[in-house]
Amino acid sequence: MIAAPRQAVFGFALYLLAGGAMAAPALPVTTEEFVARCKFDIAFCRIQIMAAEALLEKTRKACLPATVTKDAMAARVRDVVADVLEEDPDTFKAAPYRPTVEQIISYLWPCAPIS
Repeated sequence: MIAAPRQAVFGFALYLLAGGAMAAPALPVTTEEFVARCKFDIAFCRIQIMAAEALLEKTRKACLPATVTKDAMAARVRDVVADVLEEDPDTFKAAPYRPTVEQIISYLWPCAPIS
């Protein structure tokens, strides 16, 4: 008799999770989509940039100085991505956003001096 209410609660929880997943906006794929989403969802943008930076830092492809906060880094990268898209839309409009973000982070904060 106790199993029926548990099954009902479990079924309702799955229903809510499925509905929430369908309502979530799609992840951006191109740089243009990323910049557009960043304009109305700053938290999403910050999380994506911080994830890219963490991976680059772990592999020693980028080294964020102690004087630069993660929030300042994310804001700067967000602005540079938007500027790059504005300056050269033909190249970056349809390009995948993640490599663009990674290249900007690696360029701004390299681990070794650029020669």
